[in-house]
Amino acid sequence: MTERDAAVPLEWGVVANVAATTTHGQGGEEVRSGLKHFAPGARLWVSPPRYPDEDGDVHVVGLHRGSGRRHISIVIRRRHLENFRVRGLYNPAVPRAKWRSPFWTLDRVWCCPAPARPWAERWNAVAAGLPVGEYPAWPSRFGDGPSAEPCPHGADGM
Repeated sequence: MTERDAAVPLEWGVVANVAATTTHGQGGEEVRSGLKHFAPGARLWVSPPRYPDEDGDVHVVGLHRGSGRRHISIVIRRRHLENFRVRGLYNPAVPRAKWRSPFWTLDRVWCCPAPARPWAERWNAVAAGLPVGEYPAWPSRFGDGPSAEPCPHGADGM
């Protein structure tokens, strides 16, 4: 058992990778390798949606392409991401970058993997061009500190 296995994640999140090639411009005539701020394949933490029916633009945090040590927080098109999955967040630099961002105004977090997993599955289906149904349940908890609401799934910290 490693130290990370025994540690409790700071929060739960959806992780995705930047697509190797992305299209930009009217009609998608411009093809780029990755994104301006993120290299192809870069791992990004995708924050919960700000509104219940939102999944076109997503708020992400990741290591900047030019400076491999600085986390930045920006809003990008979800179509530039692939391979969505749920992971526990252990690095305190990611939440710090998220809360410094002017784009992140709501104190929303996924309390456990249960509410995050349907969003990851939805975004993978959309990326694969598969039909998707209704939007999953909106992230169910405000805050991630000691005054945070308890996890309604009974899985705080797991």
